[in-house]
Amino acid sequence: MTLAEMQKIRRERADRLDLGSEFYCRPRRRKLTIEHCLRDYLDANAFEDKRSACWRCSLGCANRQKYSEGS
Repeated sequence: MTLAEMQKIRRERADRLDLGSEFYCRPRRRKLTIEHCLRDYLDANAFEDKRSACWRCSLGCANRQKYSEGS
């Protein structure tokens, strides 16, 4: 295996998103796991909770799309 192939594999692993991955949530101003973000984003939009920080959150939408592409 060449160095370029090993680097490609490492980049692919780093790009994967799992439910335990953490990120900084700008609307909530704290670190969250992807699982927590997706749960709150889906609940807020399913129940149309417009007072929630997760209502129509672009970051939550992006996390959902990225997670679904990796699964």
